[in-house]
Amino acid sequence: MKVIIIYGGNSSEKEISVKTGIAVNKSLKKTFKTELLFLDDNYKKIKNIYKEGDVVFNALHGGYGENGQIQSFLEKEKINFIGSGSKACKSAMSKNLCKKLAKSIGVQVPYSKKINSDSFIYNDFKKPFIIKPDHEGSSIGVFKIKSEKEMLRAIKENKKITSQIIAEEFINGREITVPILDDKVLPIIEICPKHENYDYECKYTLGMSSYKIPAKIDQNIKDKIEKNSLKIFNKIKARHYSRVDYILTDENVPYFLEVNTYPGMAKTSLFPMSSSAIGLDFDSLIIKLVKLAIGSN
Repeated sequence: MKVIIIYGGNSSEKEISVKTGIAVNKSLKKTFKTELLFLDDNYKKIKNIYKEGDVVFNALHGGYGENGQIQSFLEKEKINFIGSGSKACKSAMSKNLCKKLAKSIGVQVPYSKKINSDSFIYNDFKKPFIIKPDHEGSSIGVFKIKSEKEMLRAIKENKKITSQIIAEEFINGREITVPILDDKVLPIIEICPKHENYDYECKYTLGMSSYKIPAKIDQNIKDKIEKNSLKIFNKIKARHYSRVDYILTDENVPYFLEVNTYPGMAKTSLFPMSSSAIGLDFDSLIIKLVKLAIGSN
């Protein structure tokens, strides 16, 4: 058996994917035969090196690597891979759709609205509010809006990367994330960025954020967040692992934001931070994911 690590891709998160791919390969080659495959626009070349019994570790982030496109291809070609399938990825990649699904099962979500070319939404939201792309990750294109001028600039900037843009109610509170591994919740992380928001720089620049693991949360609220996270994970039919993001208000109300079906897996990423808090080090975590994929084949 060989583990094929696919990384790179053509999305705005390509740089993060490269870090994940290199870290995963370095870890897995201690135990398995591995092959790193850098992808650009042509992901179908996976077929050229895949043999029955192999496992594909998807280290792509954003774009076709996370929106269900490559998962559909892998499913069609009967290629075994780690992580969620095409339907879960399609549901999770759209923040707007995922919030609707969460709301349908009783989970609190911020009010949001898709921005169409002819829509004017400035007066629909209390200020400040958020403008962001519906299908991007890594906080790319996220703007906090306090004036009409800022809104127009945010929409203009987002149109450079996508036509799918949403406006969202701003929820003031603590940023927390809930990693799920094999249908079990790992320790919840509170993210404490040095900037006002957990932006791209705070996510990927050493020292720009600190983390509390486990997050200090009232037990009843913690139980509710964990229960809701598993409900969302199962609602979209995610598998193996994911990360569920929330804002927890000062009144202890958790607002669901999004699901990341392929969270970063570099050693300094949030998911490995959480697993290490229960004694599951990075190498053991990555090996467990491979074994989960083998078991679900």
